[in-house]
Amino acid sequence: MSEDAIPELAVAEVAARLGQPGFHVFDNNSAARWKRGHVPGAKNVNAYNYDPSALPSDKTATLVFYCSGPG
Repeated sequence: MSEDAIPELAVAEVAARLGQPGFHVFDNNSAARWKRGHVPGAKNVNAYNYDPSALPSDKTATLVFYCSGPG
């Protein structure tokens, strides 16, 4: 993996780290889809019109972004 590559985390690792300090999960699905179901603790973000203040100020935090695709 190159230095610039964004690492991927396995579902099991994300599940194990949910709720830990410095670990943040963001759901990039529509708000309606997010309301129907999302990863526990995930914050809904809109990739086209998001509020940067929704991101943590800690630059060493782990950020996980996911979406389920259209539909």
